[in-house]
Amino acid sequence: MSKPLYFLFALSITFMTCYANNSNDTSPTSCPSDDDCGNGVPIRYPFWRQSIITTTTTIACGYPNFGLECSKDGQPILKLPTDTYYVKDINYETNSITLVDIDIVNQSCPRAKNNISLETFPLVYSPLDLNISFYFNCSSSDTSPADPIGCMKNSERKQSFVFFSGNETDDYDWHTHCQEQIVVTVLKNDNEIQSDGLITGFGAAMNNGFVLEWMKAGECAECEGSGGFCGYNQTNKQSMCICKDDSIVAKSCKKGMYTKISAS
Repeated sequence: MSKPLYFLFALSITFMTCYANNSNDTSPTSCPSDDDCGNGVPIRYPFWRQSIITTTTTIACGYPNFGLECSKDGQPILKLPTDTYYVKDINYETNSITLVDIDIVNQSCPRAKNNISLETFPLVYSPLDLNISFYFNCSSSDTSPADPIGCMKNSERKQSFVFFSGNETDDYDWHTHCQEQIVVTVLKNDNEIQSDGLITGFGAAMNNGFVLEWMKAGECAECEGSGGFCGYNQTNKQSMCICKDDSIVAKSCKKGMYTKISAS
């Protein structure tokens, strides 16, 4: 190899090595690489542990609504707009989180209380999910429109029913005859539903939870695109961008776009 070609080859190798070393996905020290509440579910970006933020700093390294609280028995908890859920698992490779309604845990005949609402959370339902519809306290009639839930009979002779959403009996006005309808999400391939049927297996299926997937939060797109980590100030409710050198900027870590802001 001639000297000019050898020099260019060596220079290109050196450049690629330096570029690779500078492109490591290192987190700023203000973004802990791993945390947990005690049950082994790893808590890291874009989630963050609520108790650490409130006791040591006002800055959260993560998405605004993704702060997890820890229960007394070491379970991570996520609060959605209408209900509170135990976090059963977080899969950072598939961007998915498995949740169980905290109100129904370990109940064999759980009574769902709220429809799930995601509102402004950057969460969507997973293809693994399936909706089931409950109709509670329905007026009894001579001919039952379907098989009722046996464990939910009450003293007023009212009955409750559960269906795969969209598969309700057509010749019955459910909304008129029943006091309440609640839609619950479970796993589509849940073993209990598959083996025991919906009327018997819904309780175990609800205790197994359901899966949500997270998307890039809208206010975090520019920050993450610049190599930063989205942050959130608990005090003034302001989104921000935490760069790998631990500087805190408004939106982007790119040179020329720095607008440093106070962390307090």
